[in-house]
Amino acid sequence: MKAIDMRFDSELIRNLIGKTFIEYRCDAFDFTNSVTQIVGLSIGGNVYALTNVQEYVDYYGNDDDVAVYRLQETGSDGVKSAFKDTELVTTPVNGIIEKVLLVNENQQIFKGGIEQYNVWLTRGIIFFVNGREISFEKDNIPFSEEIIIQRGYNLIDKFSDEKEFLTSWGEEVTPQCHRRIEEIF
Repeated sequence: MKAIDMRFDSELIRNLIGKTFIEYRCDAFDFTNSVTQIVGLSIGGNVYALTNVQEYVDYYGNDDDVAVYRLQETGSDGVKSAFKDTELVTTPVNGIIEKVLLVNENQQIFKGGIEQYNVWLTRGIIFFVNGREISFEKDNIPFSEEIIIQRGYNLIDKFSDEKEFLTSWGEEVTPQCHRRIEEIF
């Protein structure tokens, strides 16, 4: 059985609680509320790159280009558009992070009743700032580099359905997918 863990670091997230979420920077929304590959988060005087970039990985037995979702500290020069000659748009937030929800998924593949893959990944992150929410969700199409951004209330209800993982597998494969919400104060 192959185990893969691509969840965000909970301790990194825990260290953001109580800090000021100053702004986020990303490509302009043209037709949808999603952006490609990167969002820069300015929090508490630091800059974090939220990325969803294709990498060559083992995707349940096939080596393929799959978008891998990551959050890591960077410098302001580490946040650039994936497109040439494109200026990022800054969206001010200016509020204290009260809590964060990490939306994690456990995806498993069974063949003949035997577990072949056990994959954990972060599907999205929801910041609670001054009584409102801001979410950044990894698109659920495996190769898509899109990050869906939403603002408002009850944003967990607007996330994609984790059951979409269960479709398009052959008869010899039994997929399972369970979502786990990690609340960090």
